[in-house]
Amino acid sequence: MKFPSRHEVKSLREKYPIGTKVRLLEMDDPQAPPKGSIGIVRGIDDLGSILVSWENGSSLNIIPKTDKFEVIANICPGCGKTYTGHPALSREDNSTAICSECGTRQALESVGVGKVEQNTILEIINSLTAKRKEK
Repeated sequence: MKFPSRHEVKSLREKYPIGTKVRLLEMDDPQAPPKGSIGIVRGIDDLGSILVSWENGSSLNIIPKTDKFEVIANICPGCGKTYTGHPALSREDNSTAICSECGTRQALESVGVGKVEQNTILEIINSLTAKRKEK
């Protein structure tokens, strides 16, 4: 068995942060949850296994290059909303993955920008992002 490098494990942790919601597509294990089961990522171990709490109570890990699964959504612990794409890191502990909107709010708050101004800035960012996607 080839063990993943530190870089590969770090990359997995960034790609599948704690709170990521996944759906099992295929797992060759007699103890596997049923296909289609939904789980929440609890972390990535040093061997690159994705630690998952499955809806049926199982906690069988996903092996990324062996098992088949899909990400349903990431859930932001800051606002509770689902998001896709790369997460931001919370300024509170510098390790918790949060949505980009919460990350932007934390950054603006850290330099003294109030809530009303934050909302205006986020509206502008969201408008520009939507225009970019249209192209």
